[in-house]
Amino acid sequence: MKSKTFLYAGLVIALGIVLACTQSCTSQKQNTLDGHWRAVWMTSGGEIPVDMYIKTDESGQLEAEVNNMKEVVKFDRVKRTDNHIDFYIDRYECVISVDLAEDNESMSGTWSKQTGIPNKTPFTAVKGDMERFPKEKYMPLEEKAVMDDISGTWKIIFKGEEDSFLIGSFKQDGERLTANIRSTIGDLRYLEGVYRNGLMLLSCFNGTWVFIFKAELDENGVLNGIWARGPREPYEWTATKEECELPDPFSLTKLTNEEGFLRFKYPLAEDPDRMISNSDPEFQGSPLLVAFTMTGCPNSHDNAELLSQMYKEYHEKGLNILAINYEIITDVERIQSRVKRFKEEHNLPFPVLYSFAMSKAEISKEIPDFERFLSWPTVAFYGPDGKMDSIHTGMTGPATGKYYEELVNEYRSKIEKLLPKGWNKPEKKKDR
Repeated sequence: MKSKTFLYAGLVIALGIVLACTQSCTSQKQNTLDGHWRAVWMTSGGEIPVDMYIKTDESGQLEAEVNNMKEVVKFDRVKRTDNHIDFYIDRYECVISVDLAEDNESMSGTWSKQTGIPNKTPFTAVKGDMERFPKEKYMPLEEKAVMDDISGTWKIIFKGEEDSFLIGSFKQDGERLTANIRSTIGDLRYLEGVYRNGLMLLSCFNGTWVFIFKAELDENGVLNGIWARGPREPYEWTATKEECELPDPFSLTKLTNEEGFLRFKYPLAEDPDRMISNSDPEFQGSPLLVAFTMTGCPNSHDNAELLSQMYKEYHEKGLNILAINYEIITDVERIQSRVKRFKEEHNLPFPVLYSFAMSKAEISKEIPDFERFLSWPTVAFYGPDGKMDSIHTGMTGPATGKYYEELVNEYRSKIEKLLPKGWNKPEKKKDR
């Protein structure tokens, strides 16, 4: 009887140990996701890696973000069900949907987005303190490169587009390379990577764009490379280190009439039965800014922040602003949902209209006063007489540093020239 008692007691103890170990292992398994992950999108141009970080908050919910240079792209929601995780970025209707490996050290699945041009891309991630571009995978050139440091301004030309160019501003610190690339229609925001003895690699993920610039430096000091993004075929490009300037963004978009008319009429997002046009009485006699924009475009989000700032500074002085959104869909409820989120995110107090146009070419057909519509965003500056004063193409955002500051000052200068006489210029804040 005694032996049976001891046997029973031993079984109870053993069972308790097993349960404790199981709970401990489960707890550890839940915590192993926290930390640095090397996230990779597989595209037609090979892998595009970025740095992703996951952590568990005090309530036990997962949080995640991607870092690009100074930019932190936070996922709005992270939903885990057993070994499946969905990472959501709401502004772009974007989701990374993955399954975890049993050891919680890797994940694989797809990234998909619905704003702009919908697409789906294979996605993987591996946990660990790894480089974005590991040396064992991305080897430098064997021969000694003609440049040890590629910091400075580079003129970038895409194959087949020799009549235009982009400008790359590179900054190197050891092997680490950060950059911003500007074009006539906008900048490519925050890029990060490496330069290793002639091998240049830069990547970025901002929720709706994921791309990589990779190139090799030849014996003449010319970078030869590709730009790859999503399922599209890579674009070939070359770059030379030289000082250059882009065309004036206020000189690119033209009108088809000499009178300066840019006429439009679109429904209000909140009330589709209400049509609004540039000739409405409420916009007469005072300057008006009209933004042609898209919620699926990061540059448009930068522009919305700027317009929100300009409205706060100048609306009481007489400035009006409105926006026309192009969502490349015809579902009114979805358009309204996107516009509502866009307005709330950027605190936009002015009207937002919408169009069913599915391309830039269709915009030019809807608004024949446009000689050619070039870019989202585009901002038209109307004078108090209702005629066009100027049109700004594209957006040079905060990632460009001094160029963004110059743009903000240009907006202010043009607005102040258009305001009614007698307005009070805002006082500059004194440094304390």
